[in-house]
Amino acid sequence: MFVKNKPVIFGIQGGVGSFNEEATNSYCLKRGIITYKMKYLYTTARVLEAVENNTVDYGIFAIHNSVGGVVWESARALAEYRVRLLEEFYIVITHHLMKRPDVSFSSIKKIVAHPQVFKQCSQNLKKFFPNLEQISGEGDYIDTAKAAEAVSKGILPKNYAVLGPKSLSALYNLEVVKSDLQDLKTNKTYFFLVSRYS
Repeated sequence: MFVKNKPVIFGIQGGVGSFNEEATNSYCLKRGIITYKMKYLYTTARVLEAVENNTVDYGIFAIHNSVGGVVWESARALAEYRVRLLEEFYIVITHHLMKRPDVSFSSIKKIVAHPQVFKQCSQNLKKFFPNLEQISGEGDYIDTAKAAEAVSKGILPKNYAVLGPKSLSALYNLEVVKSDLQDLKTNKTYFFLVSRYS
């Protein structure tokens, strides 16, 4: 499937620091793919469009989670594009609540994340943070990594907390407030690897 010594270009659903990036790195490590690049496309529709238009070699995106169920963004996008499903694989993921270090936790009013993240953490969010409103971004900001960058840079309000991969804390200078908020310890997210339909 992969040509040795030829750089592979993956279009991925997330941004830098996303679980999609982690899944792609994990997939390449397990498959012995050393030379590869990622195009951060943020949404599944953009990934599938890039695959269909042949601007990337393969697409990777989340399709299902053991707690949250179907990733509807991906299911809807799959209905719009014709691609070849090559493989399904999973990674175990953990969610962490983060905020800007210059903001006190008492001033946090909202948590921003991908809708699927809230499904995976619903019980623990009710238990630990019942008064915080849960919101998802629009467009590119549906991606938790992109939303974390926006909170860090002040594009989104600084009194927003972010719920997602711990790697975002180092990338965007965010402080971890609480770790392991997923409802299941073995929280598996399944990803599809797709190619152009030919």
